Amino acid sequence: MSDRFRQLVTGRFARDTAATQAGLVVSALCAFATSIILWRGLGQAEYGRYALVFALYGLVNILGDVGLGTASISRVAEARGAQDAAAFVGQTAYLLKMTVVIGAAVTAVGVVLAPALARLVYGKPDIGLYARLLFVSSVVGMGRGFTATLLAGMRRMRLLAGFNVAFAAARLAAVGGAVAAGLGLWGVVGAHVAATLVISVLGVGIYRRSLGRAEGLPGLGALVRAAVRAPWRRTFKLGALVTLDRQLVKLVEVVPVLVLGRLSASAEPAGYFNLARNVMRNLGLVFSGLAKNLLPFFSELKGKRQLGRLWRDYRRAVIAGGVAALVVAAVCVPVLPAVLAFFYGEGRAALAAVAYVLLAKFAVDGFGIGLGAFVVVADKVWWSARVKLVSLPIGLGVLIGAALAGRACWEDPLVGAAMGAAAGYAAWWIGMTLVQLVVSFRVLRALATQPGAVDADALGVGDAQAGVDS
Repeated sequence: MSDRFRQLVTGRFARDTAATQAGLVVSALCAFATSIILWRGLGQAEYGRYALVFALYGLVNILGDVGLGTASISRVAEARGAQDAAAFVGQTAYLLKMTVVIGAAVTAVGVVLAPALARLVYGKPDIGLYARLLFVSSVVGMGRGFTATLLAGMRRMRLLAGFNVAFAAARLAAVGGAVAAGLGLWGVVGAHVAATLVISVLGVGIYRRSLGRAEGLPGLGALVRAAVRAPWRRTFKLGALVTLDRQLVKLVEVVPVLVLGRLSASAEPAGYFNLARNVMRNLGLVFSGLAKNLLPFFSELKGKRQLGRLWRDYRRAVIAGGVAALVVAAVCVPVLPAVLAFFYGEGRAALAAVAYVLLAKFAVDGFGIGLGAFVVVADKVWWSARVKLVSLPIGLGVLIGAALAGRACWEDPLVGAAMGAAAGYAAWWIGMTLVQLVVSFRVLRALATQPGAVDADALGVGDAQAGVDS
């Protein structure tokens, strides 16, 4: 038993998870510091405008993912697990090609349509002018997106962790400098674009120095030539389905801010909601290290037909993520108002009211830690997208009604609107997650018993035995 436990906690999966977790902690601390600087430096009203700018960017960026990241991570990991060198290089070339095409397309669409979209969505066309500059980050961030996706697919999670920390630190430094210089919202948006460009250049350097031929990949020039020749439909079906599912998630996430921007003449409710949601996202780092490793890890198991092990490890991930989320939520309940008041200034404790509502969603999210990996490895992406499509009109109605009720019933209508939107959003999300969890257990249990499935040892132990650790 002691040998099995030692293998479990020292195997590659455990080391990658620990490195990813450490990187996420540092990145979250940088993001937390950035949010404090923005809140205090821009002021409450201007921070609300900042939230609207990034929400508009997220709305248009729904068109730009096309499932590339998830599909590429899955296919690269499967190719490496099956030791298929041609498929590995081909998928990497396809990733580069689509990263360039998508980045350029999102920037072009955003720059042209941002003012009109801001007028349509918010009735505030000036927000679109800031968003125009922000959309430049899509094209200058191509190197960052390509490198991060490739590292994840290759399960180079420790290097990926350092890469992500570098971006978070660069963004903190750039935003802090812009606020200190008094450049306002224009400076903050420009700082984000500049930090993205710097990290993209770093990503190109990582490919040339740390990956390339040492990992069975061609030089950068040869990869570019291969990318030009790469077929457009290499992962078209999977990418299209993942796109629909992921962009529906993004749409669900951005809807509360868009609703608050439309229902209120002030941007403050959107700022309250956005800040409270960011706090919950930062709390999610307690299980994010595990979540980041599940897709490439499960994809390798699928390539090896180790479906019995996949089923057992998925259950363990659900339990581990749920327990961690419940523990963190319990700790947060008594201390949250004081923590928010300390970091965001006196009088900001009202944010705790919104954060408390979102804490319920946070707890359920812990149990859904493996859902993203499940829908890909079990070929259930289209089913997952249908769940979100069906829930969309229902959830939108609940969210709008809750926001209006909160605004009418709460003593402070600005906080009340944000609280109502948070309650509707949390109920919507929890319902979708519970449905997906129930189905995921049934599907993976059936896969584990199908003919041709290969059993394996528990999480992390089989890596060393199968030679994956090398």
